[in-house]
Amino acid sequence: MNNRSKSTQLFVERKNKMMERFLANKFRVRIIGILFSPKARKILIGKNKGDNDLSFLEGELKYNEELDVCLKRVAREKTGYKVHNLGAVYAENMLKDKDELRLYFLCEATEGKEAPGPNVKELKWVSPKKIEGFIKQKLPTRLRGYIFNLG
Repeated sequence: MNNRSKSTQLFVERKNKMMERFLANKFRVRIIGILFSPKARKILIGKNKGDNDLSFLEGELKYNEELDVCLKRVAREKTGYKVHNLGAVYAENMLKDKDELRLYFLCEATEGKEAPGPNVKELKWVSPKKIEGFIKQKLPTRLRGYIFNLG
């Protein structure tokens, strides 16, 4: 093996070790859409097939995907609606599951017709003040206050 081949092999080995360390320390980013209807003053939540509870629209951010693109993709896939992103409203570093970051965005439907996606069992419009009862979980205080003020 010549010197050039050895240095190339060393480079590849170092690169692979760096990638292993990166992948071992990576975390998932969950994009959560709070799809709000200003006219009805309600939020659209859904239940995926195989899930027991209703939840906000959510999906995992793909590698090299923009946050806004992910939000719009998830909303379209799950509800049939094209949405307008009104901005980030909350971020949560999951203390129980340290490899996950959740980013919440307020959005509203701009086009389309409600149509549950192939992995969605149910969609339901609910009052912001009743959201915790439907999703069967207590929201973080600041997020709860923000959502309740939408109603």
